[in-house]
Amino acid sequence: MKLTTRLIQFTLSAFLATGLASLASAASHAPNFIIMYIDDLGWADTSVPMMDSEPESKSDFYQTPHLEALAARGMRFSNAYAPAPTCTPSRKSIQFGKTPGRLQYTFVHDVLANKRKLKWVDEVSMADVLKDSGKGYVTAHFGKGMAARERMSEIGYDVTDEYDIGSNGNFHGDYVDIKSRKKLPADDPKRMRSLKKSSVDFVRKHAGKKPFFMMISHYAVHVPHEASAELIEKYRNSPRGKYCKDEDYLPTDQISASRKNSHWRLQYAAMIDEIDQGLGSLMAELEAAGELDNTYIILTSDNGGGMRPNGPLAWGKAQLYEGGLRVPMVVAGPGVRENVQCDVPVVQWDFLATIHDLAGVSTPLPEDLDGGSLRGVFERGNAADVERPVEGMVFHYPCYFAPPLSVIRLGDYKYMKHLLTGETQLFNLKNDYSEKFNLAREMPEKAAELDKVLSDYLVSIDAEDVQDVYQARLEELNHFEAQSREIFARESARLDPIVDADKLAQLKKRLDDNLLRFEKNREEVAVYRTSSHWAGGPPSKR
Repeated sequence: MKLTTRLIQFTLSAFLATGLASLASAASHAPNFIIMYIDDLGWADTSVPMMDSEPESKSDFYQTPHLEALAARGMRFSNAYAPAPTCTPSRKSIQFGKTPGRLQYTFVHDVLANKRKLKWVDEVSMADVLKDSGKGYVTAHFGKGMAARERMSEIGYDVTDEYDIGSNGNFHGDYVDIKSRKKLPADDPKRMRSLKKSSVDFVRKHAGKKPFFMMISHYAVHVPHEASAELIEKYRNSPRGKYCKDEDYLPTDQISASRKNSHWRLQYAAMIDEIDQGLGSLMAELEAAGELDNTYIILTSDNGGGMRPNGPLAWGKAQLYEGGLRVPMVVAGPGVRENVQCDVPVVQWDFLATIHDLAGVSTPLPEDLDGGSLRGVFERGNAADVERPVEGMVFHYPCYFAPPLSVIRLGDYKYMKHLLTGETQLFNLKNDYSEKFNLAREMPEKAAELDKVLSDYLVSIDAEDVQDVYQARLEELNHFEAQSREIFARESARLDPIVDADKLAQLKKRLDDNLLRFEKNREEVAVYRTSSHWAGGPPSKR
């Protein structure tokens, strides 16, 4: 009980004074919480407008009627942010209420964190907060986990669907298990059917009996894309969207492998549709149990969209422009204003403090959180502010395979700093959420003000240094090379040069292929390490 052990203030006498009957009464009125976390869903990838004044903030092709129903009962957020532009740091941050920078895990396959052998099992999670509330919460996590070291069962979740090696990662959305690499059955693409069943069964078992917190963390819509043939045909016969191309309407067996993998819009629409159906089933089950009005439901995404365009937003996944960070978010539940748009900037590391507040948990929060409660925003919309322990929202991204940047959103302004060149960009997102006009030269005082806030925060958390990241990556590649050579030497020593000539040739080819790949990886590091570009893939070597 992590919160309780931090402050032993539930004395025996206080507990006896409260009484078991009072605790049971409190539990019966405690709200439920559901977070539906979609993988790579873009800001404009639903049929719900995230910004009424921006027609491009919703899709004219993808259909999410159940999300529309949820939005009618609750609040849409035009300025909601994922903690990072890629999955793993976001999935840690949302659990622990801290920025990826503070958690020292800032990008997928954070080589510096791996080198330091960091672990997070002692952090207080959203599940821990509710388990320590004394209200009898049962907690569940289904789907993709944090994908690095810890299993969800180690951070406070009573029920999980983890069964394989390590935590559930991307491969579990494509294969039955990691070892066999056997493809999932065609009727369960990206485990969407399984996640629907697990989540509905959980609600059916617990709703109305004890308060619960459930996180449904989808593998969709991450690549490689997969969807049911029936739903693909539904979209083949739907009115054509503005971004659909003639190639999208070819017979399925004529669609190229690359298009099926990442940019076949009919398939992408079908994935979003099936996720939305899962939301509808959950809402129906809650209503049948009489718990819909007592349940907070949050649907959002772990980073910006991988399928572009992201409406009017610049760039997308893996980039720190708005297309990579700004995500769809819809919330409904007790006290949440209905059918309104909220423009207050919010971020997913606010969720832990929010759940703590809404559940009425008396044990204090950890002192080093970055997030604040969204309760006031839920209840008063744009008339409220989010009070956080730190100033602004900081996104630190010292990545070795992308432009390394640090970013702060403070008020209407977003300040970006290139970690290699020191160059800066400044945008007024209230007027320019497409980030077309860099105001850094025009407003040097504002840029300097935000630079100080950003720099002070990074110093306070001992943020990862990008040069240390590059060095850790090169050391990792050296380790991989030594390991490959060792395996070759060990396995080839067991073979006869004449009798096993074919096997030796195969081993040598595998070694050569690995050495070539490692050398290309080193070249990529060298290119990025000397680059000044702000977004996109590796620049061409001059």
